[in-house]
Amino acid sequence: MVVRYNALFPTLAALLAVLLTVGADQPPPEKPRLAVAKLTKEVAHARAARVRDVSYSVSLEIDGQAPQYTGEVHIGFRLADEPAPARALTIDFAGGSVASVRVNDVELDADDSLYNGYFITVPAAALHGGENTVDVAFSHPYSRDGRGLYRFQDPLDDRYYLYTDFEPFEQNRLFPSFDQPDLKARFSTQVTVPADWQVISIVPESDVAELAEKRRWTFPESPPVSTYIYALHAGHYRAWQSNAGDIPLRLFARQSIADQVRPEHWFIPTQQGFAFFQGYFDIPYPFGKYDQVIVPHFNAGAMENVGAVTFSERFLRRGVVTRQARRSLASVILHEMAHMWFGNLVTMDWWNGLWLNESFATFMANLAMVEATEFTDNQLRAFRSTVRAYRADERDTTHPIEMPTPDTEAALANFDAITYNKGSATLAQLRQLVGPEAFRVGVGNYLRANAYGNTTIDDFLNAISAAAERDLALWSTQWLHTPGANSVAVEFDCEGDAVTALAIVQDAPAEWPTLRTHRSQLGLYSLDQGEVSVTAVPATYAGARSDVAAAQGLPCPDFVYANHGDWDYARVSIHSDALSALGPRLAEFHDPLTRSMLWQGVYDMVLDQRLTPAAFVDFVLAHADDEETDEITAQILSALQGAWAYERRLAKDPARLKALGTRIENYLWQSLESADSGSDRQLLLFDNYVGAAVSEAAVRRLAGLLESTEPLQGLDLDQDRRWSVLLRVAGLGHPQLERLLDAERKRDPSDQGRRSALSVLAAQPLQDLQRLFTMRLLNPASANPALAVADARAIARGLFPIEQQAMQLAVAEDVLKGLQAVSDTVDQAYFGAVTGGLLGTICDARYLDLLNRAITASASLHPSLRKRLLDMRFDVERCLAIGEYVHE
Repeated sequence: MVVRYNALFPTLAALLAVLLTVGADQPPPEKPRLAVAKLTKEVAHARAARVRDVSYSVSLEIDGQAPQYTGEVHIGFRLADEPAPARALTIDFAGGSVASVRVNDVELDADDSLYNGYFITVPAAALHGGENTVDVAFSHPYSRDGRGLYRFQDPLDDRYYLYTDFEPFEQNRLFPSFDQPDLKARFSTQVTVPADWQVISIVPESDVAELAEKRRWTFPESPPVSTYIYALHAGHYRAWQSNAGDIPLRLFARQSIADQVRPEHWFIPTQQGFAFFQGYFDIPYPFGKYDQVIVPHFNAGAMENVGAVTFSERFLRRGVVTRQARRSLASVILHEMAHMWFGNLVTMDWWNGLWLNESFATFMANLAMVEATEFTDNQLRAFRSTVRAYRADERDTTHPIEMPTPDTEAALANFDAITYNKGSATLAQLRQLVGPEAFRVGVGNYLRANAYGNTTIDDFLNAISAAAERDLALWSTQWLHTPGANSVAVEFDCEGDAVTALAIVQDAPAEWPTLRTHRSQLGLYSLDQGEVSVTAVPATYAGARSDVAAAQGLPCPDFVYANHGDWDYARVSIHSDALSALGPRLAEFHDPLTRSMLWQGVYDMVLDQRLTPAAFVDFVLAHADDEETDEITAQILSALQGAWAYERRLAKDPARLKALGTRIENYLWQSLESADSGSDRQLLLFDNYVGAAVSEAAVRRLAGLLESTEPLQGLDLDQDRRWSVLLRVAGLGHPQLERLLDAERKRDPSDQGRRSALSVLAAQPLQDLQRLFTMRLLNPASANPALAVADARAIARGLFPIEQQAMQLAVAEDVLKGLQAVSDTVDQAYFGAVTGGLLGTICDARYLDLLNRAITASASLHPSLRKRLLDMRFDVERCLAIGEYVHE
């Protein structure tokens, strides 16, 4: 009997289809999870493929006495495994203790296989397809590093303040959870606290029950949000209230610093922001109430927790609040508010999308500042932000904006000027390319289509592309997936008084040779006697050379700036031949943004070894007084400090250095004496005088200000500035420092005063003391209790001012050898303090050799520490190159 093959068996293609169908509902393969303090993308995505519809009902008991808090959490979720779970499921919980685990109402045996200190492993046999519940009773110590649940006791009045900070992978240090952005959940919270405490979470409380000397606060179920933006704050907070239309606003701070809080500085930009964002996105604020909580020892500047944003106390001032300080605060307020829509309502599915989250909030804050607040000149601040991106993009550590992020450690390493600043400038470039209205419509459509969900960069770009009716594939490749910044110049020809030809010439560094498509604006300047006029010419360019037909026939310019209005993200150089003619005319450029960009171009010549630091100092002293805008004056003086720092690091002629320092000191002191009493400019000049002071005469003058023997008329030497003065004289070795420090401690017994005193002690030019502080930073857990992150930052702030470069070099080899132990044993919250205090720009070839050896051996370092080594090498190499140029 002959049987046809196809009668008994399906075709090969059909058989393959059957095999694929059998496994279609099964989750992807999953490797065993390592017991480490990070989450990999692979583990997170495998878990997200199985878990759905997550909810947490958590009950906590917290106070100011016990070393730990206790709690219970009920986790509900649906498991997609069919027909039955084939493998275990992990629940994140780092650094706590587990008393019991019940899965689907069955208690599991508590042993090492259940909880390993990093996560709970729920056996597959305890789970089933569909609805599951896990109940965990647990405890956890309060945080000392500012992450998880941090507890602070105010030394002035013994009151307690607690807050949470979770990004990117710290929420699981509060209670067990699936701690990843793409497993959004609904949170219900009960918290039992002392009766006189306030409790704040992401939704308004629904009940506060009296329990003898305690209260139980109940917070009803929240909308779906990611774990890292859930929040819980508690303690003796002072509260202020207002509203933004129908949105209730509250502001919280410690009782002892309430006099430093100017509520109007917070509420006014908040109200303006809500009016702007709700109109721009065409979406009402999605989370009901809006709290802003000012907290001590916060590691970052602020954090966009849903409806309960945290801010560092560094935004408060114990003295005059300048316009620049108010501008900075307003910008951060608006940045965090923008996240409520972009980041919180719609959230990236993994941390490679962090750049879009942060860049968009930075971009929107800049836009809101200009269009909705008194700071209509905020383009100056935005440009300074872009300059930081240029600085990052020229380094060895630059990277594409969109890049692989294998785990949560790598996510933290990417918190940099590429993530925030370049990303923001790139979005501004995209808005120019597609048009402001198409961009706005695309953003609104993206938010509405993905509300309460998770997205990728493709979802965002597809929304913009659809609104603009433009293919953005090439733009995405050029701008998001390649590092580096292009440089641009303009070449033009004239006949008579008219332009006959004008071209934009684009270049790229050899390491990152991409030539991108740009939308820019050229500024054609006419430097007529006594007046500077400009003709702005929009232009799109690509490739090495682009002719600009729109410029033909325009008046022949004396000077062309290739990025007028800061539309573009491209480096523009000023030719050294133009410097002598440009200097006396800078004040005649009516647009402040243009003046700011030109001043930056001059300082860039120092960094590019086309102008000596001393020549830049001469340029500043000759022309800075003509500038009337405080924001630009601050920029100029910051550049002056940079040039002066290079001179001090590179000095080979003490007499010449002393003469230059005296000129700088005299200029700053005379300028602040002639400034209006009590004005922002006077304070700005004073702060820069303190930073630049090196001479014995300046040290005596500063010490005299502290002791009121040499007062300056109209200057309010507030407590924060008193500490800054004392820090400077400590670094310069004032002989009466001990007496001055004792007096200041008595004046300021606050926590700020205690940490400032630590900075002053660390700044002294005493080698044995510096070694002691160095070892404390390298081994923060060596004492009992361990060194708190806030104290580590205070020590780092004082250690090794520029004048102590030789002393820093003496401990450099020990520091570099000690970084591996830091990487292996110290929480990453300490890294900024360790590297900021111990790694400096020492302009010495011996230090460069030590750095090179450390980098060669750095493969196993945490990514953040290795990146810091590479950045430090770049800074040292640049400093040495400037030195070679100076001494040619």
